[in-house]
Amino acid sequence: MPTEITIDVDKCKHDGLCAQLCGARVFDWSENEPPVVRRAELCMLCGQCLAICANDAIAHSRLDRKNFARIENRQPVEAAAMEQFLRQRRSVRNYKPTEVPRELLERIAQVAGFSPTSAHGKEGWVRSVTIVSGADDMRRVAELTAEYMRELGAFLSSFVVRQIARFKIEPRRGIGMLPDLNMRVAEYEAGRDCLVYSAPAAIFVHTPELTHEAQIDCDAALMAMMMAAHAHGLGTCWNSWIAKAADAFKVKRAVGLRRMLAIPEHHKVGAAMTIGFPAIKLHSVPQRETAIHWATTRA
Repeated sequence: MPTEITIDVDKCKHDGLCAQLCGARVFDWSENEPPVVRRAELCMLCGQCLAICANDAIAHSRLDRKNFARIENRQPVEAAAMEQFLRQRRSVRNYKPTEVPRELLERIAQVAGFSPTSAHGKEGWVRSVTIVSGADDMRRVAELTAEYMRELGAFLSSFVVRQIARFKIEPRRGIGMLPDLNMRVAEYEAGRDCLVYSAPAAIFVHTPELTHEAQIDCDAALMAMMMAAHAHGLGTCWNSWIAKAADAFKVKRAVGLRRMLAIPEHHKVGAAMTIGFPAIKLHSVPQRETAIHWATTRA
């Protein structure tokens, strides 16, 4: 369905704020004149034109102003408190067996929709999140992840991959995963869970493969949910192994977990995390550093 955008010139304040905010340059605007819709087909559905128009002069065929929430507090968290909050978040690999309430998991998942995303519009604007909860289902996630990892390990150890790795970086990167992969599979087979850490739940993020930045979109959504979970007193751990297993990454026949999660065929599973109440809490923040470099054009 084509996008239709209209401007009521009688309501419009002629300030051009909608045109200034529009990243797709849908509007043309001259000072003291009402904006003119020129390229509605390029609309990214970000909604910022409606959000900035105080006089409700803009009508959009695919966005309903009734669904817009008013910003009541411009700075709900003080900067220092936010920085401390971010520093204190750490990966959790020891969980209590207590299940996370379904309502809380859904509340955290809703935050994914407010994370940064690429300008693709259409289906990709809707965040796709799959939640697994409960001991039995999480054990199945671990089992299917282990099956996938055995297949991937055999593939990465093959003569062909090792030969190609002499000339290409991607297979060398894959071979570099083998020590960690082998350790986790061995631990799992010995009855020690290094795959999902006996977490009571997991969240998977997936998005249409044809979106502009499928991987980045998934990563951004997962990070937003991790922050929300931290605010609710939950622990999380970014888990690339269950994400790869759910995507059948490089081993297209190992689709057991992907089928369990009912991931659409045209979707990429880009990120996943375990989530639950921490069984062990740190008393201090481990050292972390950022390498900062200032770029300059000065000679």
